[in-house]
Amino acid sequence: MVSEVGMVPGTGAGAIDVEARFARRAASFRPSLWGEVTDLLDRHPDPIFFGNGAPAAELMPVERLQAMASRVWGEVPGRLGYAEPNGYGPLRALIAERMADRDMLVGINQVLVTNGSQQGIDLVGRLMLDPGDGVVVEGPTYLGAIQAFDGYEATYHVVPMDDEGLDPDALEATLAGAARPPKLLYTIPTFQNPTGKTQGLARRRAVLAIARRHGLLVIEDDPYGELRVAGDEVPTMRALDPDVVHLGTFSKTVAPGLRIGWVAGPREIIDPLVAAREAADVHGERTTSRIVELAAREFLDGHLDIARAGYRRRRDVLLAALGQHMPEGVRWNEPEGGFFLWLELPDPLDAEVLLPRAADHGVTYMPGGWFYPDRRPCHALRLSFSSLTESRFEPGMSRLGAAIRAEMAAR
Repeated sequence: MVSEVGMVPGTGAGAIDVEARFARRAASFRPSLWGEVTDLLDRHPDPIFFGNGAPAAELMPVERLQAMASRVWGEVPGRLGYAEPNGYGPLRALIAERMADRDMLVGINQVLVTNGSQQGIDLVGRLMLDPGDGVVVEGPTYLGAIQAFDGYEATYHVVPMDDEGLDPDALEATLAGAARPPKLLYTIPTFQNPTGKTQGLARRRAVLAIARRHGLLVIEDDPYGELRVAGDEVPTMRALDPDVVHLGTFSKTVAPGLRIGWVAGPREIIDPLVAAREAADVHGERTTSRIVELAAREFLDGHLDIARAGYRRRRDVLLAALGQHMPEGVRWNEPEGGFFLWLELPDPLDAEVLLPRAADHGVTYMPGGWFYPDRRPCHALRLSFSSLTESRFEPGMSRLGAAIRAEMAAR
């Protein structure tokens, strides 16, 4: 394109070095890791990808959502005007009702509707973190949270996990050894991403007690809590402690493309989060919020029964395929819900080093090291069972088992 004075922008002798003017935090905005793994799909004519953390396409209520959308677009044209900065009021009321059904008592003004729960994580970072401030995270943790906190130049305190999730003793030791007390504890206690692990009730109480003793604000991310397929319900951290900030989303229970999530917590946190959100995008989206509110009131609970049955079948088929095809020394957990399980390779195999060989065999996944802030070597990997059709699990695990055996033989 040519400018009004006939010059091609950015090519003259006086062209601005834009990158030299970037803020320091710009270095934290790295290319998506999704590109790295999806590029590997071209290495096989029939790739099977176990990295997708989305709901199954056939378990998204498309026709019902279309019906809800038609109703919403038939309503008053004023719905296209500016909306409340904290989100569509009836949707906030519905979220508060659904939280109350899970023993989390919040008022409508304690709920902020967000563009997916990812925006909620980002807003918490914007409100709470100065450069260098500490965030305690599980090791491993959700990749999107790392991306959000990186933008605020956080210092990470990574606490290891055991079979029941975050280890309270390790958390206590980490906090005792911190030169500067961290501000936040970000945790996914129920069907954790990436491991699928769940903290029990006693474990949650212990973690909350440690956090309170050290003055940590607990951020509970709960995208999968309504997708339990086995075992007994465990109270959320928010149900156990009203000071917990709770993140939720309809991305996993309805559809991720709708981008409707929320943050719920004490007013002294929610009110400034609303102001931070208003500075970012003025107000919440109103039309899709109304569609989700109608859907949640009219059919979500029945839809969740269908979805849970579908994910239970997928999980069980994947577990059976693992038992059939994994070589000796490979370990994995049996998640009670959510979308993921955690597979541990025999030492000294590194899941990221194994990935290209696995891609050559026609199977790809997300290496465990990608779920650490420092992208460390890791012998574990994440397998998603949510979106693939069940017929792909057995050949996928056959290929992965063959790749692991080949890597073990090469070493």
